[in-house]
Amino acid sequence: MYKYFATTIPGVEDISARELEKIVGVKPEIDVNKVFLETDLEAMYKINFMSRTINKLYILLAIEEFKDLNDIYRIVKNTDFRELIRPDMKFAVRAERIGEHNFTSIDIARVAGQAIIDSYIDSMKTRLKVDLENPDIEINVLIRFNEILIGVNTSGESLHKRRYRVYNHPAALKTNLAALMIFLGDYTGEPLLDPLCGGGTIPIEAAHIARKYPISIFRREYYFRRLPLHNESIEKNVEEKLISSINKEIYEIYCVDISREHIQGALLNAKNALVDDTIKFFNRDSTRRESFEDIEAKLIVTNPPYGMRSHNLKKIEGFYETFLKTLKEVYQNIKLVLITASTQQFENAVEKADVKIIHSRKVMHGGLTAKIYMIKI
Repeated sequence: MYKYFATTIPGVEDISARELEKIVGVKPEIDVNKVFLETDLEAMYKINFMSRTINKLYILLAIEEFKDLNDIYRIVKNTDFRELIRPDMKFAVRAERIGEHNFTSIDIARVAGQAIIDSYIDSMKTRLKVDLENPDIEINVLIRFNEILIGVNTSGESLHKRRYRVYNHPAALKTNLAALMIFLGDYTGEPLLDPLCGGGTIPIEAAHIARKYPISIFRREYYFRRLPLHNESIEKNVEEKLISSINKEIYEIYCVDISREHIQGALLNAKNALVDDTIKFFNRDSTRRESFEDIEAKLIVTNPPYGMRSHNLKKIEGFYETFLKTLKEVYQNIKLVLITASTQQFENAVEKADVKIIHSRKVMHGGLTAKIYMIKI
């Protein structure tokens, strides 16, 4: 059995926890920006291959309260790294810090790195080498206020980097945030519409969820393959089962955008993501009723423009109002899941359009504090 923690998007940790429970059958513990779980080695492969909502998965080595850098050195030095680092491996420490401290992330990395070297000398009589550019293993030290977490990165780069995009929309939604919004809408394969689809991230994620595509089809690089505990036969068995579970059914998923360039880009992305056969693309104006009269959606999930780059928030409020009224004319009694950082403008538009906010929650998106809203149309 191993202890793990997964880093998540703040504000939606409960949705990631539900997803991980479905993947590995173990109920995780929820914390700020992360979830914890204890399970077997097989789970490491399942989560890295299947989770659409987390950022990275770590093997948890230690979690304790601390007072200062001396405490950090002591905690790291007392951690056993023998199962995770071979004598010939090069390592790097990646440090992150939240809260007020009299030291920096650079200080944390320096002290923790020395502690790992000293710990390994004591246990293995060997001095490990450091390689900050291309390490064999990445030790993460996460400091949050007076708490330290030490973990080994099993994912590599963030899992939101799916590697299927060939067209980059200038305001693209993170793929894991798109998946979280789809899960929040309780999507089960019913007709889904993104009326402001940009580069197609939400429709593509919906198609992948419906078809049970593992993200490992599109991204092949994982750090767990560098670890001494890596088991090739378990990895192969997990991946074969996931591949055999894929279905190629046709789902009603609609991608609508006023920009011809974005629609063409969305189609390119969908082709590269192997789902262009189940997504329908329309170059249409989402503020016009006739754009949706031939689309029988049961769930709407979208990422509209925020109006912040143009500094015209009054104009964006008018757009939101027209957009909501148009959807209300065509669709009745269905859910709309939407994200925006222009929260006041959107809430004003909701009131004017006379639709109901069922649920909302704050999240971080592109360095902005945004809200995900669930609306009853």
